[in-house]
Amino acid sequence: MSGGDVPERPTYLGSDRFDDLARMITELMSELWILKDRNMVLEKLLDDAGVVTTAAIDEYVPDHDTSVVLAAERAAFTARILGAVLPQDERLARELGTVAG
Repeated sequence: MSGGDVPERPTYLGSDRFDDLARMITELMSELWILKDRNMVLEKLLDDAGVVTTAAIDEYVPDHDTSVVLAAERAAFTARILGAVLPQDERLARELGTVAG
């Protein structure tokens, strides 16, 4: 290896692409757990303080406007996450709004 060469990463799952996907999934799992953990703590603190009960959170049914916002956020979130594995031309078409999805 000469002075400017970057050392080659080992491949664990048979291809760099699979390794990249595994890293992506592992990172998402880590971030999701952090959010879930913090959310559970927040719910407990709110319940203990009498601000809102865990049951009220579990039983909450969003109104129409909130449902629309949640659906749009869910669709955008899903597109950002799953869009990472779409072919580049399909990703570009979706970003430009020329493909439904």
